[in-house]
Amino acid sequence: MSRTLGLAVLVLALTAVGTGSVLAQGDSMFLRDRNTSVMERERPEYTADGIQKGAFLFNPALTLGVEYNDNIYGASASEQSDFIGILNPALDVSTTWSRHSLSGNVAATRREYADFSDESVWHYQGSALGRLDIVRGAFLEANASYADLTEPRTSAGAANTAAEPIQYTTDQIGLRGEREFGRTKFQAGATLSGFDYQDGILVGGGVADQDFRDRSETLYTVRGDYALSPASSVFVRGRFNERSYDLVPPAAPLLRDSKGYIADIGADFDIGGVARGSVAVGYIEQDYEDPGLPDIDGFSTDVVVDWFPTQLTTVSGTASRGVYDAAVAGSGGFLGTALGATVDHELRRNVVVSGAVTWGTDEYFGIDREDERWSATVSTTWYVNRNAGVRASVAHFEQESSGADGNQDFSSNVVAVSLVLRS
Repeated sequence: MSRTLGLAVLVLALTAVGTGSVLAQGDSMFLRDRNTSVMERERPEYTADGIQKGAFLFNPALTLGVEYNDNIYGASASEQSDFIGILNPALDVSTTWSRHSLSGNVAATRREYADFSDESVWHYQGSALGRLDIVRGAFLEANASYADLTEPRTSAGAANTAAEPIQYTTDQIGLRGEREFGRTKFQAGATLSGFDYQDGILVGGGVADQDFRDRSETLYTVRGDYALSPASSVFVRGRFNERSYDLVPPAAPLLRDSKGYIADIGADFDIGGVARGSVAVGYIEQDYEDPGLPDIDGFSTDVVVDWFPTQLTTVSGTASRGVYDAAVAGSGGFLGTALGATVDHELRRNVVVSGAVTWGTDEYFGIDREDERWSATVSTTWYVNRNAGVRASVAHFEQESSGADGNQDFSSNVVAVSLVLRS
């Protein structure tokens, strides 16, 4: 907690020092608004007005959907299929102030299975974000969130062998500050997250103990940018984490606490009518306190790029590589690599067709296991009017797991249709 407080002081210092030079600056060298993707494009004639109450704007929404999944348990044999009804009420709230801002969101999701009622679940989520504009080019942001969720059956842990989905809660608080003057921009932030997993009952009896996964994570981020032009800049960034588990030996077989970092360099750009994005490469390392758990290191990457071949088409690509905590006993973590590509095309002003492909691999340390998976999705979004929209999608997912401690291989197909109502 003392370290978090120390970084909070640093954030305040970044936004306060040099106030005079910030006030004197002209237009920002770091605006990246020259391009707008197909899905981000404003469509006033198809956007709900919301409900204005004083300085607050309320945007309620209700999603009604139905989904068909031909392998709801992610099983390699004896697959079970089912229809799932989806109910998702949500409310967004934001201010309309000219300076500073507050926003929040609450949502609940019910997934009701037609035949396998034990799979039916509720999800609850809430978040809030506040921004304090100190002077031009300097601000502070604070955020908080909470979610009560269940793990999907395709997760790496015990979810596919439990009689019912594994439940867990997660909460997060964060503080971030930014100060900009001239061609230079500095950022610093801290985030504290908590995870609490509930034990599950295994098929055929027995308990799927999940207490060994309960933990807190603290992430510190510092970053400096230098603008080469109003459309491009380079940056250096450091992200440092501490992961602390509730259970330690002898209550748990392993001491899973660890510390790590990602140090990278990169560039972001926004070339009008052509492309925008951010590309970073660097080095990653995660060190575990238990001598029986191997440390993990290697190169890191963090890429998000949009290409605009025409005004009606957006092609997006992503790439990431990081160290994540394992959901299986015997392993401290895994090195996860993920690639993705998406194409969005505007057939008409109110009709968008999309296609997406993803690929990823998880290389576990401490056990002999590697998971490889890929997915493909085709979808259509139809903006009917200001208050209604329809989305339909077809998706295919496959996973192959290798090694002596590998999980089962499986594939699944999901067809979904939903109606979104907004006010």
